[in-house]
Amino acid sequence: MSEKLGYVTFEKEKQPLFLPSAFGSAREYSEDTAKQIDEEVKKIVGETYHKVKEILTAKKDKLGELAHLLLEKEVVEEVDLKKILQLTPSSA
Repeated sequence: MSEKLGYVTFEKEKQPLFLPSAFGSAREYSEDTAKQIDEEVKKIVGETYHKVKEILTAKKDKLGELAHLLLEKEVVEEVDLKKILQLTPSSA
């Protein structure tokens, strides 16, 4: 799903059941569409990477607390996680 390509599904290349190398592969979209799919995937992954990086950077102190607790206990209980993230029961 993307603004450029819309809400459609592009299936993987179909391989014949028998003799796949003799007949090659067939897909139901053009090379241009395949290129657009690749570009959109790259764009979405890049945008998501930057968004996640911003969130983790903004919450670096909480991430450090969580890492320290994991090194100490190996397991983080829900109550400890909520305490670190300063979540109240209604905001969880």
